[in-house]
Amino acid sequence: MIRITAYIGALFFFFFISMQETFAQVRLSGMVADQDSKTGLPFVSIVNKRTMTGTLSNESGRFYIEAMPGDTLEFSMLSYTPKMMLVPGMSSSQDVYMQKRLFELQGVNIRGKNYRNDSMALRDEYGRYFDYRKPGAMDVLKTLPANPITALSYLVPSKVRKRKEQFHEQLLYWEKEKFIDYRYSPELVGRMTKLQSPELDSFMYKYRPGYQFLNSASDYDLLLYIKQSFEEYQKQKIEKKEP
Repeated sequence: MIRITAYIGALFFFFFISMQETFAQVRLSGMVADQDSKTGLPFVSIVNKRTMTGTLSNESGRFYIEAMPGDTLEFSMLSYTPKMMLVPGMSSSQDVYMQKRLFELQGVNIRGKNYRNDSMALRDEYGRYFDYRKPGAMDVLKTLPANPITALSYLVPSKVRKRKEQFHEQLLYWEKEKFIDYRYSPELVGRMTKLQSPELDSFMYKYRPGYQFLNSASDYDLLLYIKQSFEEYQKQKIEKKEP
């Protein structure tokens, strides 16, 4: 009975500390946008450098995250310079503008050079979240003899654990989106279609291919897809102009 009482008391203490942190958090929201065009950037990674948890901006660039005052948030996206933000002392809404990196194109190289390095660096930095999995019954049984407090905590819903699970899914999704950006790049599509922004951006968004296709497609398959998509795009433009 004494040991059970101690376990219950420790659990209450654990939840008390968690609730204190929750109440002290502030809420930040806003839009992540390209510094030049001021258009929203989808799927920007937003990571709290203290807790190593985070979120992604949505399709229109909007984001929402909770953090402690004084925490540092890092906004990062392939082809853009990372940007840091210090969390203020109260909830607020503010936009974040990111500057594009400039890369030199050499010869007829149609692919960027940074995807593999960026992906490896990302997995190295956030490896424990890429490999994270939700604790199951076997985890409870294995942990119980050595650390009963931790084992019991697996049975109780945890906001921190839920954030880790969500961040794990977001990292996997973000990595796939980066792979799409790597192969389906503005440089390649621009060369194939001769389009320029903002029309190029609209075309790429409308005909953005999926991860499964690009993961198995050869360079020829991708070039053919862009060619056929552009033919369809031109056809639709002509049909819209006709009375």
